[in-house]
Amino acid sequence: MVKQISWDKPDPGWLKLNTDGSSKGLLGAAAGCGLIRDEGGNWVAGFSRKIGRIDSFVAEIWALRDGLQLCQQMNARAVMIELDAKSLVDVLNNSSYYNAVISPLLDDCKFLISQIPQVRVRHTYREANKCADRLANLGLSQSLDYIVHSNPPLELIPLIEADSLGSFCNRLCPGLVSFF
Repeated sequence: MVKQISWDKPDPGWLKLNTDGSSKGLLGAAAGCGLIRDEGGNWVAGFSRKIGRIDSFVAEIWALRDGLQLCQQMNARAVMIELDAKSLVDVLNNSSYYNAVISPLLDDCKFLISQIPQVRVRHTYREANKCADRLANLGLSQSLDYIVHSNPPLELIPLIEADSLGSFCNRLCPGLVSFF
């Protein structure tokens, strides 16, 4: 089944946090990033972090944690969180999940989520998370460990505009199979 995939604006009064982690190979150089946009699709804030050598799943958790901290610093009251790491969304929704390596970061994320009055966490396809993906790749080569972006990097502006206009791409997705 072919689906049209696009970034969706958050509901009125809500902010949307898109995060992404990137790792070059198994335990390669890693970065995490995220961006916050308002109900019009406008840039509110963003961040990028050069993490070191970890796997992509841990980079995803670092990115989420940093994004939640930025939301807390902004005193955000309603946040839609979108991640293209379905495994992280599943872990966040499983209260009994435990892993000694990532649980401290995961516990930080859960605590930060609990501090925001209204939160929704959902998986999104990579095609709808292009801005965060591009920002994570930029983070891999940045000289500073952590940067807060009050304005979008120039490379992101065309992607942000495309998202705000509702641009989409087609994705082949699993669907019901009919044998007629």
